[in-house]
Amino acid sequence: MYPTLLRIGSFRVDTYSVVWFIALAIAIHWSINRLSLYELDEDESRKIMAVSFFCMLLGARSYEYILHWRMYLNNPKLLLDLNRGGLHEFGAVMGAFLSAWVMSMFSRKVSFMKLCDVAAIPAMQAIAVGRWGCFLNGCCVGLRSNFFTAVHFPRDPAGVFRHPVQIYYSVIAALCVVFLLWVEKKIMPRQKKNYSPVIAPLALILYTLMRYVVTITRDRMSLSWLIMHTWTYKYITIALPLECLWLAFGLRKLKRA
Repeated sequence: MYPTLLRIGSFRVDTYSVVWFIALAIAIHWSINRLSLYELDEDESRKIMAVSFFCMLLGARSYEYILHWRMYLNNPKLLLDLNRGGLHEFGAVMGAFLSAWVMSMFSRKVSFMKLCDVAAIPAMQAIAVGRWGCFLNGCCVGLRSNFFTAVHFPRDPAGVFRHPVQIYYSVIAALCVVFLLWVEKKIMPRQKKNYSPVIAPLALILYTLMRYVVTITRDRMSLSWLIMHTWTYKYITIALPLECLWLAFGLRKLKRA
């Protein structure tokens, strides 16, 4: 693994941050280019996306504090140490989603539903690219395994292999991007006649299932895994039925077009 990309004296640039920055930059650029596809006002949408990006980072970091609250409570100085801990997808999704929803409520030019459809596929792409940062950093490791995909992480003793959870996330997310683009291409002619949200709820369903399935292979020898798995299960119990209802509503409305 290559956790450090560049070191100049005491200054260190970690690979994790660089890869995720690239992933998010691509996602933002792609989202902006997709605004015209859904006939959204570009200026107003850019403002909402800028605030959502900040809230996404805030949510991603806040989730880190929640997972390891005891450590930060015992040593508050670590709150400002960005080299410790990482960014979490769940917090990022919730931060961006809620902030965009609130801002769209006060906008007459931007539909929240359309904005979600615009950002859904680039967001999945960000996961596909960004998870390689986790892999190169050697974090988010999986259970010990002799499966053919298992790899050795430097932090483990020689001969110990684990599930490359990070790569699982990346591959599944990339397949989701391809599938969502295919669905979007199929339904877009009808969307032009009678818009109905389909891509966003479908992406959320795929993301939810991906998180649950891949989390099963995460290393269980940590408190963060236990909290994450518990929260993921509760999230699925509550959110997945709502996401399915959202998708069913969108497909029903789309059939009328």
